[in-house]
Amino acid sequence: MEPWTSFWQHGHSTTFGAFFKDGYEGAIKSWWRKILRQTTSPADILDIGCGNAALLTELLEQRISGTYTGVDLAGVRLNEVAKQKLKQSTGLSALLKPHTNAEDLPMKSESIDLAASVFGIEYSDLYKSLPEAIRVLRPNGVFHALVHADESVISTMSARALSEFQDADMGSIVDNLRVIDQQLNELRVPARLKQSRTSEAARVNLNGLAQKYMGNLNPDTGNAIMVQFVGEALKYFKMLNQSDTIRAQYIDGIEVEFQASRQRYTAMAAAAQSETDIASIRTLLQQQNCAAVSVEKFFADEDQKELGGWHISVRK
Repeated sequence: MEPWTSFWQHGHSTTFGAFFKDGYEGAIKSWWRKILRQTTSPADILDIGCGNAALLTELLEQRISGTYTGVDLAGVRLNEVAKQKLKQSTGLSALLKPHTNAEDLPMKSESIDLAASVFGIEYSDLYKSLPEAIRVLRPNGVFHALVHADESVISTMSARALSEFQDADMGSIVDNLRVIDQQLNELRVPARLKQSRTSEAARVNLNGLAQKYMGNLNPDTGNAIMVQFVGEALKYFKMLNQSDTIRAQYIDGIEVEFQASRQRYTAMAAAAQSETDIASIRTLLQQQNCAAVSVEKFFADEDQKELGGWHISVRK
């Protein structure tokens, strides 16, 4: 399964997973609210790289009327908060278009009042997708995007995460789980596992690996990826009374999901834009005959010490 589709199917509302469970907060929410305060209702709004439609939630809270269309290359669906708010809304209709390229938007030219993207459009070919975003804007329409910057806190976290994947230990953890699982398939009763030398040896190995990473839960010095991996692995022992098939699928799923997460971190690192990249993007946008083009740094904190990314804004 495509790694971002896998991520969105877990029900996350934003690209930050469990950090923002119900939609964006903090600097991103403030950024989006400011844009919406400048938007005249009703409006036709396009969300590029929409994920599970986190931006839609604030539209509904601000009682923006009109239409919302979200496009994403991955398989996406409305997050639960947005679903519930849509039931109470009479002024805004929403539509998601999954498996849709940002480089070839399925909208007519000059049909959108506001196009936006939060850490999404930069995963596409910007030299094709940015002109597309402008093409669909009506005269005086606006485009706003937050894109990853190569020195941002997000890019730094992605680089650190990639360095924390310990393949040998991950493989050993999964192998030991499979040994225990195979013993359970033969013994049939979880209580008998302690009588199996094979199972006990695997459990001891597993405990040793767990202690290696769980012994340091300090977010600054510990290995967050491996702590999470160990945590997911240990959940297996709550499933001992499940069927052979369910247990086997769970073990396989741990490995698959963490490989997918590695691919997502790799993609985030590759999507980050440098000062040189952003200068070229500014030139590209200026060539689109727009009324105004702006590119500035976006900070994740009020003291402007944590770079969050780049803010691209265009008025057609």
